Amino acid sequence: MHPTLFIALKHLRTRWKQTLVSVLSVAVGVMILTTALSLTNGFESDMVEKILGTTPHISVKPGLEDYLPQYKTLQKQLERYSGVIEAYPLQKQQALIRNAVHTTGTLVYGVHPADAEKSLKRYLTKGQWEIRGKASLVVGSELAKKLQLFRGDTVELVTAEGTSVFTVSGIFHSGLYELDVRLVLMPLAQVQALYNTNDVASEIALKVKDVFQVQPIAKEMQKAFPVLYLRTWMDSNKSLLQAMALEKKVIFLVILFIIVVAMIGIANTLVMIVMEKTMDIGIMRALGASRQQIGLIFLAQGFVIGVVGVLTGSLLGCLTSLYLSFFPVRIPGDVYDLDHLPVQMQAMDFASVAAATLLICILASFFPARRALRADPIEILRRNS
Repeated sequence: MHPTLFIALKHLRTRWKQTLVSVLSVAVGVMILTTALSLTNGFESDMVEKILGTTPHISVKPGLEDYLPQYKTLQKQLERYSGVIEAYPLQKQQALIRNAVHTTGTLVYGVHPADAEKSLKRYLTKGQWEIRGKASLVVGSELAKKLQLFRGDTVELVTAEGTSVFTVSGIFHSGLYELDVRLVLMPLAQVQALYNTNDVASEIALKVKDVFQVQPIAKEMQKAFPVLYLRTWMDSNKSLLQAMALEKKVIFLVILFIIVVAMIGIANTLVMIVMEKTMDIGIMRALGASRQQIGLIFLAQGFVIGVVGVLTGSLLGCLTSLYLSFFPVRIPGDVYDLDHLPVQMQAMDFASVAAATLLICILASFFPARRALRADPIEILRRNS
């Protein structure tokens, strides 16, 4: 063992209670910060997953017209692009939906049942996408609660073309309240007939393999089809993504201040050691130890406290996150868009917290190290002779 490290550890052992408090302060701060970041990651991941599950990764719409008359040809062309795994037509309309209980506005999405079964299967909680030979629709879960609808009930859709009666064939739940409270899904052919639009679509919905690489794909498509309007899921949810990124930064900075407070305790512990070991410092200086060697002893103490605290805190943070993964905290699903706190640990978060904490620990040891550097060996020995 290096002499500097040996002396540093010996000093820390002499005041082991204060050393233990300093290490625990660092460990608790690291544990809280890593756990909070894991919860934030889980929330972001859950929210993005819900958005991606119900929102096209890229929406291709007509630039100047209301509809895409040759949507089938365009669909085949878009499917050939690298990274695109799926393309299906949509027609979006608005209507009033009513029954004996209530009347409210709604968004009508027309989609082929086969495409819905392929892309939205896991969101159909009850029933089926269509009732063959019958005018039917699927309603969002919150809309079903609002209108007290169940599978097999009948509702009226009021449009500019008139009023039509439909049977509820299923209930749809995306987890996004704004969508579940307004959405109605119908077979594309029924929407085309209901709004007298012939065989057209209002947009082509694309799913891509890598959702975080949609921008390059969209730019390539835009060059090939300049008259079309392309919008990615990142463009549609830019404000939400920016808010979540800002939230994570704020959490990191706020809890990092807790660690900074712990660093004051570390600095205090090291100053006390310097004061207690003044005679030892004087003897070492008289025996030939340089100022740099004396300073390194106290820097090493701060480094040791930081390393032990970071390792302990990271382990505790990992164990806490794992516990919350297996035994999640339940929250009211009717208030939030999720019924439990999701957890997602990321190695980069742990590394960032460890690096920031260790740096602060080393900075906290500079003041006592500087005080030890200024010690005059002749004056120390004269006072203590």
